[in-house]
Amino acid sequence: MLKFFKWLFILVFILLASSGYFLYRQVFGPYVKEDVEIKLPSDSSYENLLSRLDEKALIKNPLLFNLLAQKMRLATNVHSGKYLLKKGSSLYHLIATLRGGWQEPVKLTINNVNFKEDLCTKIGAQLEIDSSSLYAYITNDSCLNYLAYSQEDILCMFIPNTYEFYWNTSLNAFIEKIKKENELFWNEERTEKAKAIGLEPEEVYILASIVEKEYKFKEERAKIAGVYLNRIELGMKLQADPTVKFALGDLSLKRILTVHTEYNHPYNTYYNLGLPPGPICMPETSTIDAVLNAEEHNYLYFCAKEDLSGYHSFNSSYDAHLKAARLYQAALNKLQIYE
Repeated sequence: MLKFFKWLFILVFILLASSGYFLYRQVFGPYVKEDVEIKLPSDSSYENLLSRLDEKALIKNPLLFNLLAQKMRLATNVHSGKYLLKKGSSLYHLIATLRGGWQEPVKLTINNVNFKEDLCTKIGAQLEIDSSSLYAYITNDSCLNYLAYSQEDILCMFIPNTYEFYWNTSLNAFIEKIKKENELFWNEERTEKAKAIGLEPEEVYILASIVEKEYKFKEERAKIAGVYLNRIELGMKLQADPTVKFALGDLSLKRILTVHTEYNHPYNTYYNLGLPPGPICMPETSTIDAVLNAEEHNYLYFCAKEDLSGYHSFNSSYDAHLKAARLYQAALNKLQIYE
């Protein structure tokens, strides 16, 4: 009899140990089969969370999941956000991540946009912020007064860079961070350089946006900027082709004709004197710095070279410029590029 109970005890112990190990493996062993992204919108309920998890096939054993979720008080600690659950993560880590609100930051790259609508669409595609709400904010007069920008130059507040945000960052928090990053960019050194060339930071940004659309090779940026600064100093119209394209709303134009330059629009620098009221694109920070460090020379004109290499011919005299322009126009005619 003693021997029987001894073996019974051993059997029970083995069963309990096996069950315990099995349960341990279910809770702390690999649970997530592949990297999974969960986006939980603001004001989501526990039911919303469960629905999202179910969509991703992350509730394999409802009884075990609910028991552990209850034990870890997940239902009363639902946090919106974007979560990355990596392959091999345990069920415990999954629930702990959601309960603790351990979000995966979004690396938001803001660059290469031409219009405010483009900017809002790009941001809305990567953050929870609604693109239409953002557009409404940056075109609202009271908001613009607070930010000290106008509807035309609001793009100047956005310094192209890669920023780190949480997916559920609020609109106000987003704007405040962008505003702060702008202030950090325009440090004392850059502000003093802007003063030295007679421009405000926003005007530097606007001029840089024109230079951005003019160059193909980076080494020409400072020289192109110098041409425009010389023209501004002499009271000449900038006559920048990219501003005509922007005014017409047709960025695909390959050739600017006289009829285009006569278009009455605030951004057409053939028609109007001085800089346009706002940027025509978001320039690279290196292009902004190229304007701040513009070359000092006597050039007043530049024109794409006739070899269509992307390089430019720079001239001080109008006659020399006309000669270079005719060669370039002849090259376009040869390729039958008329507009």
